[in-house]
Amino acid sequence: MRNLFISITLFTAIGVTSCTTSGSQSIEEAPVFDLEGNVDAEVSKPVKVYDLTYTPLNDDVQEAFFKSANIIDVVGDTVLLFEDNHHASRLIMFNLRDGRYLGQINHQGQGPGEYTSILGAFVDGSKQTVMLPDFFSPKVNVYSLTADSLIGTIDREYVQSMMEPIGNVESCINVAVPTEEGLKIMQYDRNYSLTDSISLPGFEGGNFSTIWANAGTEGIFMGGDTIFALQPGILKPIAIADRGKFTITPEIDQKIIMEILDSGESEIEILKPYMLIRNVRFTDDKMLITTMHNAKKNSDLYDMSTGKLIYRNTYDTLEKPSSIVITGENNRPLQIESLFAKNGIWYALVSEDVVAQSADTNSEDANCALVSFRF
Repeated sequence: MRNLFISITLFTAIGVTSCTTSGSQSIEEAPVFDLEGNVDAEVSKPVKVYDLTYTPLNDDVQEAFFKSANIIDVVGDTVLLFEDNHHASRLIMFNLRDGRYLGQINHQGQGPGEYTSILGAFVDGSKQTVMLPDFFSPKVNVYSLTADSLIGTIDREYVQSMMEPIGNVESCINVAVPTEEGLKIMQYDRNYSLTDSISLPGFEGGNFSTIWANAGTEGIFMGGDTIFALQPGILKPIAIADRGKFTITPEIDQKIIMEILDSGESEIEILKPYMLIRNVRFTDDKMLITTMHNAKKNSDLYDMSTGKLIYRNTYDTLEKPSSIVITGENNRPLQIESLFAKNGIWYALVSEDVVAQSADTNSEDANCALVSFRF
């Protein structure tokens, strides 16, 4: 359920004021996606992709197996997966070309160089390191990507925030801090030094109308129906996702929260009439938006130059952050999930069930596979 609904500690925009520059993109210039108009769109045929690679992941060692992991970054030929469940909060690394298991960063604990849980992972490809801020202390642990070893720790400014930090060292690391006036976004560089901030007066605690997440190397923030990229000192509008009558407005947001708390009815049932945006991925001129409406999920691909819907996949497995069907080898349909996009290339996982089915083996004996492609 963790991936299904936004925690009530997130924030709903009732007004957005930010530091902007004259060269920043205006909201009027951002592409508009008509999510309300597309709500009844039919499921598409498998989408054709280019430069497709299919790489089974190593299954020779127990540590290589994982459940419910997401791709958080690709650095050179190394893909990093984040697995977070009751048994492990770790990063797992594989070779993108041959699927070799390269190791893991798994130091969950209370001692020096350990973390209670992974709050955020910030990969620095130029240094071959990854930074993991600790949730309960003003420390950032720096680990090597080439060896499971702690390189050092960084003292950071400790702020109380229940929202995980997002972004990347290539853009900026963003930490959301609630204030009496609204929300303040603190921004840090690759050394976890404070470099900028964005003030957003007029925010209240809310639940369902915003997104705070990673997309490639940028953090993204959604206020109302506008999707912003978090850049140093500014919120850059990159798209408007118009949900029309299916939007949960600030006026009814609190009512929904109280209904969920008081009625005992299923959250899924109460939220059926509305449209929640659950995941956003983009690179170059394509954006994948995953929504939840009427107890189903839609992963929709939009052309960012025209705002047109060019592909739709609908599925019932609500815990999947995203899922589409592509044309695979020999023109066979291939279902992929947990998509990640960076530098014009898309990456995704093929579940062990699909891998096992194609290999005619038991899913317990098969690991996931990784695909990369271009639209």
